[in-house]
Amino acid sequence: MSKALDLAPRKIGRRQLLRWGGLSMLATGLTACSPGPLMGRLDVAGGESGGMYFEFANLLCEALVKYNIAESSEALVTEASVENLRLLKSGRAGLSLALADTVAQLKPHDKSLVALGRVYQNYYHCLVPENSSINTLADLSGRKLGTGAPGSGTWVTGQRILEAAGLASTQRSPRERQLGYVGGLKALAEGKIEALFLFGGIPVSSITELGQSVPLRLIDMSSVLPSLREQYPRLYEHVIIPQGTYRGIDQVDTVGVANLLMANVSLPDRVASAVVELLVNHAPELIPRNSAGIQYLTPDTLISTGGQTLHPAALETYRRLHG
Repeated sequence: MSKALDLAPRKIGRRQLLRWGGLSMLATGLTACSPGPLMGRLDVAGGESGGMYFEFANLLCEALVKYNIAESSEALVTEASVENLRLLKSGRAGLSLALADTVAQLKPHDKSLVALGRVYQNYYHCLVPENSSINTLADLSGRKLGTGAPGSGTWVTGQRILEAAGLASTQRSPRERQLGYVGGLKALAEGKIEALFLFGGIPVSSITELGQSVPLRLIDMSSVLPSLREQYPRLYEHVIIPQGTYRGIDQVDTVGVANLLMANVSLPDRVASAVVELLVNHAPELIPRNSAGIQYLTPDTLISTGGQTLHPAALETYRRLHG
């Protein structure tokens, strides 16, 4: 059921610029051996405004300038993984965030994009109103379901989940609406859809906000993991959204996928190496304010990219730093 990804350049629908150019930096940390920035501009394709990964992209942009890796940096508002990779491939972004399974779907057809590290965990959410009669994935059959923006990582993984759950056939499939998480949460609150697929780090601030006015539940999604792991080795993990992550919502087992920081293989070696040093040595500065603190900015996990190739200079830097 998986479909090939289209990475032909497209115009960005919207974006927010965060500029930190023309700053005077002290020669400390990563800049100790650099009289000036390593490159002029290094933009980061992030995600939807208000999401944790866009906030991470903002923090990364700020750090790229602070530590003299780039003279200026912009965080781009996007529809997430597929658009991020498209922007990276076209050169409109120098770095991008992307879900590991979306990257893996592309890689057999494109060897130009490489990982700099595994930066955060993504938790798949299946949200329903608290009083919904939907209690399992099987109950989604015939229901109105928000499955993520077209081509987003949420949509890509969601199609695989539906297939693994036996809901891909015409007779059993949900009635899909492709909505980003902001539009999807609004549609769920207004009763225009009965359930919503959503991918993100925890907590997703928009779910927290909606939960203050609309009681919600999360559906256990762990039943599809054996099938997903068999068909797509090394990409999907069993993860838990703990009780208390969202007010009034019990602990739930679900599907996890790593979020990778991606670059083009042509990114200069010294820049790739400096970004890795930034991730390793300045991780506390890259944790979004609303994050639950469950992230992969540690040496052991940064290199665990789900089988995706590391930039050669990134691999060498990890070896130099940690053996």
